[in-house]
Amino acid sequence: MNHDKAPTTTGRYVDINLNEDDIEHSHSHLPPPPPPHEDDPTRHLLNEYKSCKKVIYDNIDFVHAHIKAKWMDSMLIGTEHNHRVLPDCSTPPVRELTRNAANLSDEEKTNIVINDPKFGMFSLFEYHLTRGYKNEVLKKKNAVYCAHIFSLLAGLPVLIFIAQWTMYMSLIYNQARTFDGNVCPNSAHIEHKLMMFAVSTIYFVRSFFLWDNLTQRTRLNKVLPVNDIWVILDTFQEFGFNLMVYGANLWLIFTEENLYDMVLNSVAMEFLMNLDNEFETMYFTYLPESAVDIYDNVFVTYEKNLQIFTETSERSRWFRCIQIISFIPFKLLIFSLMTFPLFCFFMIFYGPLCK
Repeated sequence: MNHDKAPTTTGRYVDINLNEDDIEHSHSHLPPPPPPHEDDPTRHLLNEYKSCKKVIYDNIDFVHAHIKAKWMDSMLIGTEHNHRVLPDCSTPPVRELTRNAANLSDEEKTNIVINDPKFGMFSLFEYHLTRGYKNEVLKKKNAVYCAHIFSLLAGLPVLIFIAQWTMYMSLIYNQARTFDGNVCPNSAHIEHKLMMFAVSTIYFVRSFFLWDNLTQRTRLNKVLPVNDIWVILDTFQEFGFNLMVYGANLWLIFTEENLYDMVLNSVAMEFLMNLDNEFETMYFTYLPESAVDIYDNVFVTYEKNLQIFTETSERSRWFRCIQIISFIPFKLLIFSLMTFPLFCFFMIFYGPLCK
């Protein structure tokens, strides 16, 4: 009998003699190490942190690319919509917009004319000087509309423009005359501070829509051709005046001591800001045929507008001079639109604390 591997026993202990082959064989039958616990809270928090960090980074990168494109773009042409904001964005639908420009209803054409920021009071008055004076729309309707007739004879669109700026300057002058110079009196009652907080918060939210309004209204199917100074004035009026009204309204509410006057001033400034847009809407409500005529015979596609803009710049020294003069104001306007949310956010805290 072979006793090489016989165990020896001493009391309760057993001595087992194993060779190297036995040890390797026993290791091969050991169970694998357990996998890391999938519900590990530390690992879960780390994954959530990385996911949130990526989301924030992607959004900031998207906004940065858009702001960069807008800063390098011309507000009069809207060339940013002919390039991708990011490499993984869809191809800009300029060609598609051009193809669909003629396949629109009269209501859609009217909305495009109203929404084009370059078509304002001066452009509407210019339309009456060049096409509207023929009264072809009125003859087709067999009716006389005083808004159409006197837009030419009395210059109604220009009067709206003058009235807007006169009211605005009157309010600013009165505020400057009565302001005591104390920028942080901190003497208002709690209800006044709460009203200041509420209005600043509302304006902070709406400030983002000012930027979206700029983005959306420069990507229409057809636009007013950029070939004279009136288009430049209407564009600056549409975006610049609204921004100035918002800023002035915040300051008026901050300095006003009567709660009801704070509300009335806010409503009055909103009314003042929308005077020109309301005039256009009312005019085209009675005469949508005029909007259709403007869209079909005055408005052009993006590519045609770019061609007209280039040819006018090369041909007219006066137009090139206007472009140079308006370059800095337009860049300041874009910068103001970018920073206006920061100003409103600042007023959310400064207004109630210092009012």
